[in-house]
Amino acid sequence: MGKVGLPLFTACFPATPRSEASVEMEGRAEATEVVILNSKPARAGGRSRENLLRLRRRKVMVEEKKQIAAWSLGLALFGIVLMIVHTEFLWFSHCKWFIYFFIMKCTISLSTGILLFLIVAFHTKEIQIFMVDNSLDDWRIAVNARKLAWILLELVVCAVHPFPAEKTCLTRHTEDEVSELPPFLSDLDVVLSILMFLRIYLLPRTVLLHSRVLVDASYRSIGSLNKIKFQYQFVMKILMNTCPGRVLLILAVSLWVIASWILSVCERQNTDVSEQLTRAMWLIPITFLTIGYGDVVPQTVCGKVVCLCTGVMGVGCTALLVAVAAQKLEFTKAEKHVHNFMLDIKYLKQIKCAAANVLGEAWLLHKFKKRGDSIQIRKHQRNLLRAIHLFRQKRLQQRKLQDQANAMVDISKMQMIICDLNSDLNCSYRELEKRINSLDRKLDDITRLISATK
Repeated sequence: MGKVGLPLFTACFPATPRSEASVEMEGRAEATEVVILNSKPARAGGRSRENLLRLRRRKVMVEEKKQIAAWSLGLALFGIVLMIVHTEFLWFSHCKWFIYFFIMKCTISLSTGILLFLIVAFHTKEIQIFMVDNSLDDWRIAVNARKLAWILLELVVCAVHPFPAEKTCLTRHTEDEVSELPPFLSDLDVVLSILMFLRIYLLPRTVLLHSRVLVDASYRSIGSLNKIKFQYQFVMKILMNTCPGRVLLILAVSLWVIASWILSVCERQNTDVSEQLTRAMWLIPITFLTIGYGDVVPQTVCGKVVCLCTGVMGVGCTALLVAVAAQKLEFTKAEKHVHNFMLDIKYLKQIKCAAANVLGEAWLLHKFKKRGDSIQIRKHQRNLLRAIHLFRQKRLQQRKLQDQANAMVDISKMQMIICDLNSDLNCSYRELEKRINSLDRKLDDITRLISATK
């Protein structure tokens, strides 16, 4: 049809000059059309096999990612434990075991280097999983500026540790004094040792990867349908809903122990050896609970900052504790319905009793009005007003209870009610349609009989 009509259009309109680019594009389009027409349809089995291989590769990568996260957390905690041991033994021995302390610092640096390698390997696996999920060939597409900034921030946080800079333990000997011991730790070493606790951020990541939220396929499928991001915030919410008391207890005790040790390190130059940890373990809970007796106060800037952070964390944990206690003391739906039902019966009885008192006082007032007893009239008028006030008060309480009961109707019950109403309306509509059809048939019969009689 187009080929037949083509000369007509060419005859009516003058031909425009065609450029070389358009001719080349048409040639490519014709070649592509020939390739498509001559190509055979791809097999569905090959595509399904490719998807299966991709899923297997992704599963292996996820397992490797979980193992890398676990090893990273283990190395981070190992470095923190070595740092604590080094700090405590350095306080008691000073220069006696200097060579062992230097070896311990070298071990901390070695574990930090391995930890940095594992962090890079973890993010590499994450990028590979993203490429497999989105069928990407170039890894640079999966890495943006924000992702690169987060990786660099993690590397900086994990690289912080007290470096083995001292090669000899210097002591000053004088004629009057036997020996003057060097300071406990330099200010730089104290800051670097405290900042090593930032490695604990690896704990939520490991908990997320080893939780049943990611392992269970039903969780993942339902969550993906509801567009839920499976992050450690979601896991923490699940733990706070399932076992809130245990989570809060572990969190509070961990914060107390870590903050007490950090405060003892900050204040160790200004306290005695026998009181260094006990004073800190007394000051931290008092500050955590926002009591603050004032008998123990920090002396250094580091100790004041630690107490300030402890007070802020204590306020947050207290708020969480109040929320958990309120949730535990709250009625369930069944308990609410039972309680409201019993209150409704109670208020109904009180309303009936108050109404009976109103009727009784009104009849007695009418009775004594006929007799003309003024004293009894004033007495029963006061009783009548009191009974009316009590009746209105009980009616108001019952109305408030009904409003609360109406507000507690859950969405599922409302949905069931709406579905029942919809089904009733559909049945009524069908019945009405049947009756209209029967009326139409009867009218047709009547018109047929009328036409036959004519």
